[in-house]
Amino acid sequence: MEAHQLIFSLLPIPASVPVARRRVREAIAAWPAAPRASETVDTAELVVSELVTNAVRYAGHQPIDVVAQLSGAVLRVEVSDASSTMPTPALPDEDCEGGRGLFLVGVLADRCGTAATDTGKCCWAEIDVTGAPPTGAASVLSVPKQRSCT
Repeated sequence: MEAHQLIFSLLPIPASVPVARRRVREAIAAWPAAPRASETVDTAELVVSELVTNAVRYAGHQPIDVVAQLSGAVLRVEVSDASSTMPTPALPDEDCEGGRGLFLVGVLADRCGTAATDTGKCCWAEIDVTGAPPTGAASVLSVPKQRSCT
């Protein structure tokens, strides 16, 4: 299976979040080797949404870079920003309005993590597109108390 890639930059503003979701969804749909399972596309869209939301919230005033790449049976999403502060995924207090984004990414993706870059950091997630359920996916009956990315 050949690799397909989408790379774009966004302004660090809340209006960039739906733009990122749309661009990733449209790119995946256009790739000939793209997964046809709507769950995979929906998962990728939600993961991008959460990672871009975090970048908008914490990245400052520099552009946010987004990469989506389908290589073999793995869809990888990367969101890079200019902040060198690494996120700390955790389950927030139940009364908190936010703080669940990386927890959701950790549950939805098969693998996820962060890496320091020369200009800030990159948060990434990988989704296996072979049709098997994600290894970290929570069932309705078994929601983890805490999940972290490495």
